[in-house]
Amino acid sequence: MPVHDVQDQVGACIASLIAQTFRNFEAIVVDDGSSDASPARLHAAIGDDPRFRVIRQDNRGLSGARNTGLDAAQGAFIAFLDGDDRFDPDFLRRMHTALTDSNADWIACGLRNIYPDGHSNTHSAIHSGIHSAPYLPETDSDSGPNFAPAPRLWPLDTWDEVIAHFPSAWNKLYRRSLLEGVRFDAGTWFEDHAFFCRVAARTDTLLHLPAPLYLQTRGRAGQITTTESERVFEQFGVLDTLAEILTDPPKPGGRTALGHLAHRLFHERSPMLRDPARRARFIGAAHDWLARHDLSETPGSTLPPSWTLEFTGTCPLSVVVPWDGQEEPLRVTLATLARQIQGGTEVLIVADTSAAAARGVALACACGLRGTRGLTAAPPGGAGAARNAGLLAAHGEMIVFADAGDQLAPTALAHWSDTMLRENADFGFSQFRVGLNTGAVHSGFHDSALFTPLPDTTGPLPLSPDQVLALHCHPTAKIFRRALLIRHGLRFGTGPLCDWQISIGAALAAQKRLYFAWPGAESSEVPDARQLWTAPVSAPALVRALDDAAACWPKALCKSLPPDWQPRLFARALWEVASFAPMPAAAFSRFRFEATRIVRQRGWHRITGAFDPHVTPAIRTLMNGGTPCPVASPRTGGQ
Repeated sequence: MPVHDVQDQVGACIASLIAQTFRNFEAIVVDDGSSDASPARLHAAIGDDPRFRVIRQDNRGLSGARNTGLDAAQGAFIAFLDGDDRFDPDFLRRMHTALTDSNADWIACGLRNIYPDGHSNTHSAIHSGIHSAPYLPETDSDSGPNFAPAPRLWPLDTWDEVIAHFPSAWNKLYRRSLLEGVRFDAGTWFEDHAFFCRVAARTDTLLHLPAPLYLQTRGRAGQITTTESERVFEQFGVLDTLAEILTDPPKPGGRTALGHLAHRLFHERSPMLRDPARRARFIGAAHDWLARHDLSETPGSTLPPSWTLEFTGTCPLSVVVPWDGQEEPLRVTLATLARQIQGGTEVLIVADTSAAAARGVALACACGLRGTRGLTAAPPGGAGAARNAGLLAAHGEMIVFADAGDQLAPTALAHWSDTMLRENADFGFSQFRVGLNTGAVHSGFHDSALFTPLPDTTGPLPLSPDQVLALHCHPTAKIFRRALLIRHGLRFGTGPLCDWQISIGAALAAQKRLYFAWPGAESSEVPDARQLWTAPVSAPALVRALDDAAACWPKALCKSLPPDWQPRLFARALWEVASFAPMPAAAFSRFRFEATRIVRQRGWHRITGAFDPHVTPAIRTLMNGGTPCPVASPRTGGQ
């Protein structure tokens, strides 16, 4: 168990060893020159347990610490546990029992990835590909390992069969005899890879237990897998070593496997590369390495399509954030963008002035989003003009328009964009939370009753024209294929209902639409972030916005809509403004008068149904021939 500056995790790590149901083990803890409180905390956690032996040494890196432990080990079986991770209480018992009951030399288990916010997911520790091993079910709670199937003996007759397994030291139990004379390469990052392949070269099988018995901490500051550093380029030296191992007997297929492994490792390094310049240099160096070894420069189909696009020179995703100059809402959104696992995303902040755009870029850099671009919206400015400026300047294959103040789940952009690319979809829309962190989940439709039932899994969702009209148009919870918007000339409006114009237009124009049946976005209800939605709007401005939408959409798309689409949307707009935009009594009276006049002038007072469920009886009566006000009384406060 190597320990280096993991003071916040080492106590739980040692506690997981003490809690093992298999009791007969020695634990060699190598304090690798820790400079924090790790030594005191590990000794406090061990107490007087005689099974633990602590070795203190100057910092030699993870490889040096593991080699020290190997040199000191006395057991007939050996396992590795990193100082910031944990074993499930049954790790040693189940792994030891399975291995001793078989003739295998080693055994691997599945793992549970545990993130700083407490959510987790599990993986079998076998990559998709030659073994076609799926992810284990994702979960937000520790459901225990008992559901897992029995151990399975996997062949390692070819190098492709070897590299299908995680090249990690830590989720395995080894017979000591298998490791005789094998050590980790010192002084480098990514030291597991060569060690794993050297061990695999000695045996023809690997026993595998899918249960997630290894609990891996993810997202910890200082982790090799999350630390951006020039040391990421050490991956190429490790790959040179792997090239030597894989081209030697006794296993065939080393060249093909080397290409597959290299591409996978390039992708695995990519999340730590947030600096655009370093990321570009790394991708360039990867292409050079592949050319030097005469290997294909196109990633395999098992890797995320967004990475394939980026690796071959195309930006996979752009995120456009319109900004009105209020710093706190922008900080909230930039922080969630900085936590995204989707690398290579282009971020554009669009403000009404160049000075504001420059301030937005500075805020993005402070949040760790280097390379963010600042743009200026065309006069008269505003959210719609800002989004349009971002659309025209963006390079991404896909594009998301995120409102300042809203949040995105850490996996949202990667899941949305990769699913859209795999499915060859044009338009995607997600459930979202109304409110940050604890808000109620919104289905994404104003009328879910139009679906029987609404899908509970992510996937393609054909939409009738009536269902398109029921879309909630909040832009943060949408993803578009940028070429679709350009091809059809779809834009945001520059007045009220600006997002209705592009969301409904894209839903109509899309050949394939995806529904994401989980809340990937959170809509801020903080007043500063809701000013766009709570600003008073006149009834004539609402109807002009609907006229602008009709003029923007290709005529063929308009013809597919129900004849009464405009009055139906006008009823929704009346409800939204009257319900959520604070107005003095005099202004509300004028709003009521103008709404009634428009309905009469346009002949929109004979609608017999198809209203959103939440549209008030007063508005229904207005649209059905009566003359009541849109709501019973004016609102004097925000939503």
